[in-house]
Amino acid sequence: MIREFVLPPAALDELAHGGAWPGAPAAMERGKNTLLLHAVATRSRELGHPGAQAAADGYRLLTHVHRAAPAAAAQTLGYPLLGTWASATVAALERGADDAAPHRLAAVAAAAVLLARLPLTVRFHTDAGAAELPGLGRLVLPGIAAGEPVALVADGSGAARLDVAGERFPLPRVLRADAEAGGAHGERARWEGVRDAGFLLDDVDPWRFPGPIPPLERLAGPEAAAWGTRLRRAMRLLNARHPGVARALREVTKVVVPISPPEAGTRSATARTAYGSVAMSRPHDTRSAALTLAHEVQHAKLTMLMDLFDLVRPGVRDHYYAPWRDDPRPAAALLQGAYAHMGVAGFWRAERHVAADPEVAHSEFARWRDAAYEVCLTLLAGGALTPLGRRFVRGMLETLAAWRAERVPAEASARARRAAARHRLQWVARHRS
Repeated sequence: MIREFVLPPAALDELAHGGAWPGAPAAMERGKNTLLLHAVATRSRELGHPGAQAAADGYRLLTHVHRAAPAAAAQTLGYPLLGTWASATVAALERGADDAAPHRLAAVAAAAVLLARLPLTVRFHTDAGAAELPGLGRLVLPGIAAGEPVALVADGSGAARLDVAGERFPLPRVLRADAEAGGAHGERARWEGVRDAGFLLDDVDPWRFPGPIPPLERLAGPEAAAWGTRLRRAMRLLNARHPGVARALREVTKVVVPISPPEAGTRSATARTAYGSVAMSRPHDTRSAALTLAHEVQHAKLTMLMDLFDLVRPGVRDHYYAPWRDDPRPAAALLQGAYAHMGVAGFWRAERHVAADPEVAHSEFARWRDAAYEVCLTLLAGGALTPLGRRFVRGMLETLAAWRAERVPAEASARARRAAARHRLQWVARHRS
């Protein structure tokens, strides 16, 4: 299940100029997750973890599914949130932490068997009152403790059930929806699916977003429908006005994870462990949703690239001013920000010709193209970049220099310069020693 990746020079240049690398992101996510799952199985065995046998059984079964039904295996292995759990599990195993969960690999295999429609029985365990099938959803069983044995019984035709605590719960044939599960638990037992909202909307995976920002709990039906409407409208806008961004999203991004909003505005993030997913609070409108996706797909592309190659020299400790942040940033984060804001500038570059508020759009275009351009110059002037990183940033600079040659109305340009100057003055005042 493990393969080697080669980056053609033309693909690097295409990415540097803001494009995508057709066909690569999905294969790279699968490859990264496969390596991580192999590490989970191997290290749990070497360290004698109690979940090692379940992990080994799961990995062997995934190998079987890969041979018997490669498309189903690819869908399972390519699910971005696997990377978050597997990375956390490998790290926890190395630390000897109590929260290592290698046994979940058996549930991953169960999800692959269900997708493959293979006539098999797969055994795994519940996780805090639910039987999980990563990438598909969970059977919620109030009163059932974590660690209860579960058996997925699939007949090969698409019909399947979960046997838990002496009861049988038929799974719905359409998994991407909520459904009552029956059994002695009555209406409290229910299936909660990963929902189709243009992207997959995952508000059930326990590892759906790492870090301090809490993901939202299960969205009620109307709220999930509102998310779906906004995301679909955003993709329609991108397809109509920003076809390059839309192509990149189709190549890279599979999952949206709803997260809690800040006190004011919205926020979004792309986790390095799951670059095929975007975590975002609910956007205010269609355009802000489209802008968020345009911003985050840039992070995803660069994270994918930086997983494979060093663009910044290891061990560099210098920190820099970033025109979009209040804190000094290390070189790798500065490069990430520049690439993401090149995407933001590209979004406003197209929007300024169709927006109802063209002065705002012109101003946003001018501010962020100039900011990204200046950061690229800073990076090239320093010694933080590797030769490959310098080639990448020079490619970014070519695109940004061409955009800087485009005319922006005088008032919009002045507005952008005032905003940039205000940010720098505030930053200097904040960090004056």
